[in-house]
Amino acid sequence: MWWSPPASCADDVTADVVCTHVDRTAVVARTVLVARGVPGEGAAALDGPPDGARAVRFPGQDRLTGVHPAGELTARSEIDEVVGIGVPVGPDTPVDTLGYLRPTYQAGRLVLLVEPAAGGVLRPSEIEQPHECCGGH
Repeated sequence: MWWSPPASCADDVTADVVCTHVDRTAVVARTVLVARGVPGEGAAALDGPPDGARAVRFPGQDRLTGVHPAGELTARSEIDEVVGIGVPVGPDTPVDTLGYLRPTYQAGRLVLLVEPAAGGVLRPSEIEQPHECCGGH
């Protein structure tokens, strides 16, 4: 069952899949949690994760560190598909996870976007520590 826990219990979420999602239905956009599992008190039931929900916890995530063929990422985890940005991805295409994966839900499927990286491998398009730009510190 998919549900959205109230903000007051965000630290106590027990679920196999936990996502963040930007809710733009109110006057001010806010980031909310969406989870799959047994709902807690005050949780709002959902039909599924909204498009664009970013998975911060999902089954198999802990087994996906280092370099793996794209087909192994889908076979060993909840990820349904690995999609290349401007590059084809086959089941044997090496993906360096960099120890950090944040796939997103697209039409009910968990999709990992990857892009070309040095050394002939692909890497997740969203990295854990993006560089500062525009003079930021």
